Order: sequence, then structure tokens, then C-alpha cells
Amino acid sequence: MTHDSNKDFDGIRQEDNAMPAWWQWIFVACIAAAVVYAVYFHKFSSWEQEVAYELEVQEHEAKFPKEVAVSSNDGSNPFRGNANAIAEGEKTFKTICAACHGPTGQGLVGPSLMDNEWIHGSADPQVYETIMKGIAADKTKLGRGPMPPHENSLGSEKVYQVMAWLASQNTSIKASR
Repeated sequence: MTHDSNKDFDGIRQEDNAMPAWWQWIFVACIAAAVVYAVYFHKFSSWEQEVAYELEVQEHEAKFPKEVAVSSNDGSNPFRGNANAIAEGEKTFKTICAACHGPTGQGLVGPSLMDNEWIHGSADPQVYETIMKGIAADKTKLGRGPMPPHENSLGSEKVYQVMAWLASQNTSIKASR
């Protein structure tokens, strides 16, 4: 079967005309401008990617400062008894923790947080470590699932807020060992 360049297709006649000269010159000029710009940009300009990146990082950090990690010297919860922290902790618990521990902390897949028996320790430093680092599947007890680490997802402030709420609900959680 031979190709007919003047074939009618859906009422449109196809011609085999060359592109106009002005179109070809614009195409060549664009290619030449791109080559000249690339050489200038990478060899002769003073703009450097590393410097621009550092400036953007500084601008972002100025706009969105990093949160200061909340901590205490003795390992106890600095938000224990703070009403605002307890309210925020309850919201975080119901959003993040309730999937495994139930909306009231009575336990579902994860253990109950309202009883007096805490397998991995009931003092603030131990609870903090458990929440932040998690419990691997091979270290779980009583056939429960693993506890995911919340070090990156929540951060220390939200973990301490959740702990403050837990302590307000369960008096068996001690401030220190």
C-alpha cells in the first residue's frame, strides 16, 4: 500500500508543504539562545545552586521555626497537671492512640492504659521511652501487637501532653521511678 500525501481524511485535505522559513529560523534561534544561556549560566554567572539552597533554607526556617523539644532533667512529665496540656493530650490521644488503645484507653489491639499493670513500666521516663521509641514485635508481651515509635510523628511536646492526659485518667502512672 502506498502513501498518498494528498489524501482526504474526514474532509481535511493533507498537503505535503514545507514549514515556513520564518518558523525554521525561530526554531534555530531558540536552540542557539538555549545553548548560549546554558554556557553563560553555568560558566560565567555568579549564581550557585548551593548558595541559593542555603538562602531558601534560611528563609524557610525564619518563617517556620523548629519547635523546641520539651524535656525535663529528672525524666518526669513537665506538663503533668497542666489543664491546657491535658486537653491537648486528650485530643492527640483520641486522634492517634485510640486506634489501638481505644477512645478511653481501655485497650483494643494495644493494652489497656487505665489499669494498674504496666508491662513496660508506669513511671514517666519509662512511658515516655515506650511512646517515643515504640516496642518491637519481638519484645511484645501477652500476644499484643507492636507499638510504633512516635518520636518523629508526634515529638516530645505532644507525647508529654498525651502522658499528662493519661496521668489525669490513671493515678497509677508515677512521676518518677
